Amino acid sequence: MDLDNVTAILAEVGSTGKDTIEYNITRFAQILRHLGVRVSLAETMDALGALSKADLLSRDQVRGVLRACLAKSRKEAGIFEEAFNLFFVTPEEKLARQTNRREMQTERRRIINEAQQEIMEAVSEWQQDEPDKTILTESQLETFSLLPEEEKERMKEILEKMKSNPVNNPGELINRVLQSSLNYWRYHMMKNAEMEKNAGLPDARLTGDEEMDEVIQSVAAHFYHNPGDRIMHRDMESLEDGDISRMTSLINYISAQLALGMSRRYKKSSRAVSVDIRRTLRRNMRYGGIPINLSYRSKRKKRPRFLLICDVSASMARYARFIMQFMYGLGSALGGIESFIFSEDLERITDYFNRKKDFTQSMARIINDSRQWGKSTNLYVSLATFNSRYRKLLSPETVVFIVSDAKTISPERAAKLLEDIKLRCGHIVWLNTLPAREWAGHPPIKIFKKVVDMYECNTLSQLERTLRRQVMRNI
Repeated sequence: MDLDNVTAILAEVGSTGKDTIEYNITRFAQILRHLGVRVSLAETMDALGALSKADLLSRDQVRGVLRACLAKSRKEAGIFEEAFNLFFVTPEEKLARQTNRREMQTERRRIINEAQQEIMEAVSEWQQDEPDKTILTESQLETFSLLPEEEKERMKEILEKMKSNPVNNPGELINRVLQSSLNYWRYHMMKNAEMEKNAGLPDARLTGDEEMDEVIQSVAAHFYHNPGDRIMHRDMESLEDGDISRMTSLINYISAQLALGMSRRYKKSSRAVSVDIRRTLRRNMRYGGIPINLSYRSKRKKRPRFLLICDVSASMARYARFIMQFMYGLGSALGGIESFIFSEDLERITDYFNRKKDFTQSMARIINDSRQWGKSTNLYVSLATFNSRYRKLLSPETVVFIVSDAKTISPERAAKLLEDIKLRCGHIVWLNTLPAREWAGHPPIKIFKKVVDMYECNTLSQLERTLRRQVMRNI
């Protein structure tokens, strides 16, 4: 069951109105989840139980109790503090913030509409047959509105010069030119703090509730002021050379933490094998700590085996380097990962990572020796090669990662080969570097999603969350 629905039910059952402590705590827990904090129903109930022993008139006591129950890491504690300070305020302050937010939204919508009209006027001669072909996101339109006037004129001049070039698909060409240029400018504006006050975490999902969304967006915007968090949530393709060392440190740290969790000897069990002390204490807090309901754990039978199939075509090469480094870090702790790269065909690169050299040296050798790096994509041929030569590497304990933007020829034939691989392994996780909002415009993605679980993955934060939440539950 969706935890957001569970908290809504809990609030409705436990309260008769919107001014009760139960209602507000469950809404606060929902805000934290939408900001990426892992808050379960059990933890929300623990918080409510613990608050019954606290002085509710003491803001510090309430803060301390909720933080102890809902925040489990330094990063989550930082998000908690920001959200707490914004959510638990007087009604007058809430009303003032909501009024200010509505005014800002109205002004932002006006700016975006003006930018849209200005761009459409610049390309109207090209698109008489397809007037709605140029599709830009709101963030890209907002970026255009903030550009210096000379830069706007320069972009218009480029489009004007392109009119004399005979092309078969002018609308698609316009899209690519505008989007690449605006994405470039947006990154540099954010880097220079010109747009930080309006930016939000890409992973922060809104709820549709005005009051809650105001808190979510405010907390998300604040976390762009921290360089580490900014890198965590930045598109990996936009990283510059100066960001590489910081990104490498984050990858090594996160992969080591995940490897520690994956290599634990015990897992939750429904059978009475061995008492799990930590979960037992949590379940029985409502009874004063008396162990009435017991929780159990059992030993893991086998460690998971990971197998990586990574797209290194021209559109994926930048992403491939970081994702392979992440998997390399996991492999160093778990005893190795079977690794493959592909574009027009498949190449096995496992041996490159088993020579006890650092990652940079290994990647340099791979790029120099590979015949696939930077070419076009043919997933069907690559999977056919895998099935004919390496299918013996699959087992029920194998988790297969496919990293690709799904831009390939023969997607239907490739999907059939994926079905065969799925029958032989434990789980397939497809990490797609395209933003999820663009998936509807790529038919191959719809085909592959019928066969495998696909997740958006173009930032380090999304990569970590996918591995932690989706993979860990399958091992």
